[in-house]
Amino acid sequence: MSTTTEVTELWLAFKKGDKEAFNRLASLFYQTLYSYGTKLTPDRGLVEDCIQDLFFELWQRRTFLGATEHVKFYLLKALRRKIYHEKKTQDKWNAQAVEAQDEQAFVGEFSVEKNIIDLETSELHLKKLHHVLAKLSKRQREIIYLKFYQEMDYEQIANVMSINYQSVRNLLHTALRELKEAWVQEP
Repeated sequence: MSTTTEVTELWLAFKKGDKEAFNRLASLFYQTLYSYGTKLTPDRGLVEDCIQDLFFELWQRRTFLGATEHVKFYLLKALRRKIYHEKKTQDKWNAQAVEAQDEQAFVGEFSVEKNIIDLETSELHLKKLHHVLAKLSKRQREIIYLKFYQEMDYEQIANVMSINYQSVRNLLHTALRELKEAWVQEP
């Protein structure tokens, strides 16, 4: 991916109406957004629609957008908000979905599989990891994804997840402690 400076320059050019810069931003971040979106919901069509709507709205509102050095953070937060808004809207029409919403798991597979296979070359460790991750709560899996797979800092995670800074630190600490305990306890 491009450097932060290059991405910031693309963002500024896009805000001025440069279609090529806009297309480059969309190309740079589409896969990251799609990957994150599929962790928030199993509905891949919804994720694709939300990403498309996000970029459409960005283009429409480009003159009102502020400058940012953290374009990836901005886009991830906007996508998260859009997906949850769309899910909430859909859930209004489906009473059963409203009841199940709180129980819906943070879905998706973590790309840690490749790292474990490369480092450990052990199928057993991979199965164990999936089992241990499944024991974590939805928010714990999400915070681990944002911290270690999207390399966000605590403040960015707090903004994306709409929780305070200390809650991010506490939640991550608890998630890592539970992962470690589950890893040791698993056969």
